[in-house]
Amino acid sequence: MAQPQTVAQAAKGLATLFKAGMSTGHEQLLIITKTIMPVIASPLLQQMGLGEGTTQPFALLDGACGSGVVTQEVQRMVPRAVLEGSSIVASDSSEALVELVRTRVEAEGWVNTEVKVLDAMDTKLAENSFSHVALGLALHLIPKPDDVLKDCRRILKPGGIFGATTFNDSVEEKRFWQPDLRAAFKSFPFEAPYPDSIPIQTHTSGKWASRDWVEEHLKSQEGFSNVEVRLVPGTYRLQSGDEFVTAFGMMISWVMNSWWSEEQRAAHPLEEVKELVKKYLDDKYGGKGWDVSWENLVMTATAE
Repeated sequence: MAQPQTVAQAAKGLATLFKAGMSTGHEQLLIITKTIMPVIASPLLQQMGLGEGTTQPFALLDGACGSGVVTQEVQRMVPRAVLEGSSIVASDSSEALVELVRTRVEAEGWVNTEVKVLDAMDTKLAENSFSHVALGLALHLIPKPDDVLKDCRRILKPGGIFGATTFNDSVEEKRFWQPDLRAAFKSFPFEAPYPDSIPIQTHTSGKWASRDWVEEHLKSQEGFSNVEVRLVPGTYRLQSGDEFVTAFGMMISWVMNSWWSEEQRAAHPLEEVKELVKKYLDDKYGGKGWDVSWENLVMTATAE
């Protein structure tokens, strides 16, 4: 039986694991950033008006940037001549992630990109200084999302574009890594606890996985207009159990650390579990690959 966990406990465990992983898992994180994550980030940038058709210079804040997928895709999609007249600030509260993105800026030749350690709930950046602010998969995780919205309105120029994504509260078959991992755990030759439900949102402020709630909430915010919230499905084809574990190994660790007892983790260490997951998935899909699916909420608004 899975050990009982509150949302706060699960969130704390995920945050701790994520920060710890940054010191050891850069290579795996970059694989995800360059393969799966662009499929999630691209619809947001398109809805914000940033892409191949962009002709005017812009000032973008990539807030809670993580490993830099939004900035990465802007650099890939927007014409070089426009980038040379634009400015990008990629920021995160994690010093390890900021250092990773700073390394990417130099190694990958990103244009006009500055990287800073900033708190998305209070960036302390200058008012009316950005034409675009993007937050990829963040508002359902950051403890005080309304503080983030307030800060975004403050730093956006009038007419500037706010954009963000969160995961939708979908059926489990469309919850990314969850259905495969649940089935794999169920197949193990020993008790492998898995919770009845894994929270999408790791705080109790609002309902950021609900399209209707998000749309109503953004429309109620002073200083935002032209609110648009779309439900955007996505898929990515995985080729093997090894690729699944590379992409979602941190989630395996999170489930074990959050819902397994210390005795269970000692009896069946992470590496053993990863190997069992790989074998189960390769056997299940016959080594032919399969699609993982998800649904995101893609939201934009105009600053007044």
